[in-house]
Amino acid sequence: MNITFLSKPRIALVSVLLVLTTACSDDSGSAFTDFPVVEAYLLPGDSVAVKISRQLPFSTDVVYSADDIENLSVSLTIQGSAMLLTPGDSGWYYGYRPGLSEGDSLRLSFTFDERPVTAFTYIPSKPSNLAQTASKMYVPRMDSTSGPGSMGSMSDPVSITWDNEDASYYMVVVENIEETPDPIRDFGDEEPPGNRFRKSPTTSATEMIRPFDFEYFGRHRVIVFHVLPDYATLYEQSTNSSLNLRNPSTSITNGYGIFTGLNSDTLFINVIESTSK
Repeated sequence: MNITFLSKPRIALVSVLLVLTTACSDDSGSAFTDFPVVEAYLLPGDSVAVKISRQLPFSTDVVYSADDIENLSVSLTIQGSAMLLTPGDSGWYYGYRPGLSEGDSLRLSFTFDERPVTAFTYIPSKPSNLAQTASKMYVPRMDSTSGPGSMGSMSDPVSITWDNEDASYYMVVVENIEETPDPIRDFGDEEPPGNRFRKSPTTSATEMIRPFDFEYFGRHRVIVFHVLPDYATLYEQSTNSSLNLRNPSTSITNGYGIFTGLNSDTLFINVIESTSK
């Protein structure tokens, strides 16, 4: 399942969500059931984009339904107001209406293989009282020009904090936003790492960002996402159980995947090369 994102927060989330995308299969030894795979990550301010795809089973002798995955009648109800989503390419369906808002409840519904498929979610609140202990971090350059005694000092970790009295799930994504990122270390023959890194979902009210977390100098966007339990559960399952989406989400009936709301707020950290004194 490929993912297309429209807004800047969604772009930063791409690397996080890619770990959740995978082929699906039936349990070994059981009959294949042609359940659809639903994928939607819904943020306030965005229009609706829902991906519907077929499972990719391990077996080659399965029988698919006759449904055209790109021409389903997909309905989305937002706060009691229903609309039909517009089919796009490759199983994408879009809702062109004013952007979603915090607190909106959403119900997705369509028919697949003569079974009603439904999914429910809502848009959680924006992280409250988001703060950071520093907006700059000094990190020494570590490449062939960094001889003995030439490395500068390294900053203490930066603490990112927010309110979380109800122990909700939050996740931090950090993205370098320079047009040409300047590497902190010499990658040699390795493929350069991506310009984003993430922390696992947490029910805490703080996250530590350390100097060694960064691969590049320059300005970084720190996005704190308020995520729902189904996202956190799928994240944990996909990082601990070979990226398998075969266990259906509790919010999806007669289908697999994820249909979830998120909300976010943003801070910035500038990573600066430190020099020896």
